[in-house]
Amino acid sequence: MNVTDPTDKHSGRDTERVKMALAAGAIVGTWFWDVTHDRLTVDEALTHAFGLDPGAAHRELRLEQVLSAVHPDDHADLATAISEALMRGGRYAHQYRTRNAEGQYRWIEAIGRVDLDAEGRATGFQGVLIDIDERRQIESERDQAQTLLRSFVDAAPGVVYAKDREGRLLIGNHGTTELIGLPPEQYVGRTDAELLNDPVQAAAVMATDERIMATGQSQQLEEEINFPDGRRAHWLSTKAPLRDADGTVIGLIGTSLDITERKAAEARHQEIEERYRLAARATNDAIWDWRMADGQVIWNEALADLFGHDRMETDAQWWLDHIHPEDRARVDADIHAVIASDGTVWYGEYRFRRSDGSYADVLDRGAVLRGVDGEPLRMIGAMLDLSARKVAEAALAESEERLRFATEAGDMGFWDVDLVHDVLIWPPRTKAMFGISADVAVGMGDFYAGLHPLDREATSAAFAAAADPAQRALYDVEYRTIGKEDGVVRWVAAKGRGHFEGDRCVRVVGVAIEVTARKAAEARLQELNEHLESRVLEEVAERTRVEDALRQSQKMEAVGQLTGGIAHDFNNMLATVIGPLDLLSLRLGDADPLINRYIDMAIDGANRAAQLTQRLLAFSRQQPLQPVPVDANQLVVGMSDLFVHSLGGSIRLQTVLAADLWLTFADANQLENVILNLAVNARDAMPGGGHLGVETANCVIDPGNATMHPEVPSGEYVLITVSDSGAGMSPEVIAKAFDPFFTTKQVGQGTGLGLSQVYGFVKQSAGHVKLCSTPGEGTTVRLYLPRLVAEPAAAYVSAVRDAIVPGGGRELILVVEDEPVVRQFSVEALTALGYDVLAAEGAATALSLLDTHPAIALLFTDVVMPEINGRQLADEALRRRPDLKVLFTTGYSRNALERDGVIAPGVQLIGKPFTVDSLATRVRAVLAGAG
Repeated sequence: MNVTDPTDKHSGRDTERVKMALAAGAIVGTWFWDVTHDRLTVDEALTHAFGLDPGAAHRELRLEQVLSAVHPDDHADLATAISEALMRGGRYAHQYRTRNAEGQYRWIEAIGRVDLDAEGRATGFQGVLIDIDERRQIESERDQAQTLLRSFVDAAPGVVYAKDREGRLLIGNHGTTELIGLPPEQYVGRTDAELLNDPVQAAAVMATDERIMATGQSQQLEEEINFPDGRRAHWLSTKAPLRDADGTVIGLIGTSLDITERKAAEARHQEIEERYRLAARATNDAIWDWRMADGQVIWNEALADLFGHDRMETDAQWWLDHIHPEDRARVDADIHAVIASDGTVWYGEYRFRRSDGSYADVLDRGAVLRGVDGEPLRMIGAMLDLSARKVAEAALAESEERLRFATEAGDMGFWDVDLVHDVLIWPPRTKAMFGISADVAVGMGDFYAGLHPLDREATSAAFAAAADPAQRALYDVEYRTIGKEDGVVRWVAAKGRGHFEGDRCVRVVGVAIEVTARKAAEARLQELNEHLESRVLEEVAERTRVEDALRQSQKMEAVGQLTGGIAHDFNNMLATVIGPLDLLSLRLGDADPLINRYIDMAIDGANRAAQLTQRLLAFSRQQPLQPVPVDANQLVVGMSDLFVHSLGGSIRLQTVLAADLWLTFADANQLENVILNLAVNARDAMPGGGHLGVETANCVIDPGNATMHPEVPSGEYVLITVSDSGAGMSPEVIAKAFDPFFTTKQVGQGTGLGLSQVYGFVKQSAGHVKLCSTPGEGTTVRLYLPRLVAEPAAAYVSAVRDAIVPGGGRELILVVEDEPVVRQFSVEALTALGYDVLAAEGAATALSLLDTHPAIALLFTDVVMPEINGRQLADEALRRRPDLKVLFTTGYSRNALERDGVIAPGVQLIGKPFTVDSLATRVRAVLAGAG
């Protein structure tokens, strides 16, 4: 076996180790393994180390025979190490445990070398075994000691650290890491100057450390520490020099504990003690502090001022000895009963001996301070001298007795209010005026509580004026009382005056007499005098209200008729504008774009004028409506987007929708416009933002609640309320709010038709509208729409079949119109559409033409004409020609004409103004029999 042939860079070092091991007797065996022929030979020492048969030395063995002695936990790692060494060749070293001949496991280190041939195959594997068991035990003990030291340092509370002679940190526990705010690998080896943010603080710490290392003396001190997160803390630090084995100072060790809470508690305790000292000096009471451990009692200066005892400290027995003999046993038993139990407060009245031998009446109070286990530690209290009060109470009792005799003789009750001590004195006669029994204790609270709510303010003001040093008024009032025990209302007349000491009122004293009978007689007399006058005033007020309501109704009706007539005439005029423009546009086609643009502008202006007439018709209750069953809750919910776009971000919208809301019968589109119109008005009234509420409710008006809904007839309604927190309206503005063209907005910012349109729609829907407003408090509009009790029959809706072609088919049409311009446009429009047309200005001419022209297929007539209207003309024409088709035209709405009985439901009608396209479609539909 060659163990000295250096074949790699480690072989020389291994050779030296082997020589040293041989010299020290540490080698416990050698081996040589002929890998090529798989022959393993070992020496006798190795057979002992592996517990093999001694005869196996120098005999060829199998590798597994040797490895069987390896500790099971080390077997896998050893096999891997041998395999890797055979693959790479060269130096080999591995540590593991083997079982020796005595059956003990010991740690050994195998050191060897693997020889490789030219092709890199292992040919030989040789080496020696070194006993390292003792070394491993020493290393294990060292590691355990280091682990224990580290665990101890980390578990130590506060901050534990060690520094070298230059102040560099050598080690630190968890508290050190938290204080510095860095992991150990970033602060070990650095000084406080490099780690602490506060250079002044760092310099102070390092100076202290240097002094301790220089003097070699341990020191305990308080330090103020700043944490990285900005917190400030107080630490109690203990620092000592770190010495080597020779005793030389090589650094510093230290521990620090956070005493911030303790410092704060000490400061609070000192503050409380100072407050107690100042309070004891400031009060007129004799303050005492009894320490129960030794019985010592400490007094303030008031003990001398009140009772003449010139001392600050006594024992508890001294205090007990100065209590009147007749009171001593009682006081002693009472105070010890509180101390022995878990009580905390004691008080009592007794007589206390002054220094001159006389006795003072005192009120004594004390509080027990206990420890964590409930044991009594101290008792602190105060003695109040009652001598002066007792004398005053005796004098007052004597005076009160004399006053009682006098007032009983005069059937009066007296009263005395002691403002200094907040005491009310009432004899039984005065108590009876407040419905209180004679033996019941009373206070000022009973006086104020017994006053009638309507008289409480005036009576309280009179009493305050009597007690006011600046006024010193005579207290002379009459008020009602409500008996505390019997609930009886009584009238009382009271007089009194305040008694003043300088600028301070100390008492208010007076008398009271019950005047209930007199007040009843005065009330009956006043009722007799005022009854006739009040009846007259009520009748006049009611008649005035009815006349005002009638005038308002007549005004609104007259204005409605006027606006309806204006709208009808205006529609006729617009028909002569829109129609010819439409014809002109058809004639010109696309010949001249500029002219077409002018025509479109004119038609757009005329259409806006037509919309204005619709608002006038709405106010006059003549607009065309299509009523259907409406769920107001769903309608309001569906308007969410409209509210958002119309109100803006400064208006807070709140909707309150009633559960199980009834249905109403109304035009849903128009109702939506009405609610939106009210919301926009509310927005304009709140330029700086505010609150808008939309609320629905079921409302039943009957005689029981008619006053809550004035001018609304009894019945069942769906109530829609729109309220705002805007500027509000004055009564003058409210009176004109529904008038058409009335507006408070600036010129050009409103037409004045918004609320009038709301009024007209609600009235046309058989409902009612109420407006309530106060300047500066907002406006509320309530819409009362009748409840839909039963589903109505399906309303008639005119329809045009998709297959109808607007163009004419040369049918003969008779046009009847009393307005020449409208008649001329109608004739020209129908002619342009391809129809043959006859025209008449009235019913007589029209009937004559019908008789002479049997080919007439359609009667196109205005509804409202002088003498004979269009309905009457149509009835006569149909009597003569039952197969005749009829198409009506009018500037009024269908609803108004049906309501007034001018036309029947279901007839064909086209409203003015109309375009050529709408006329073509409607005429074609009537001739084709649609609708």
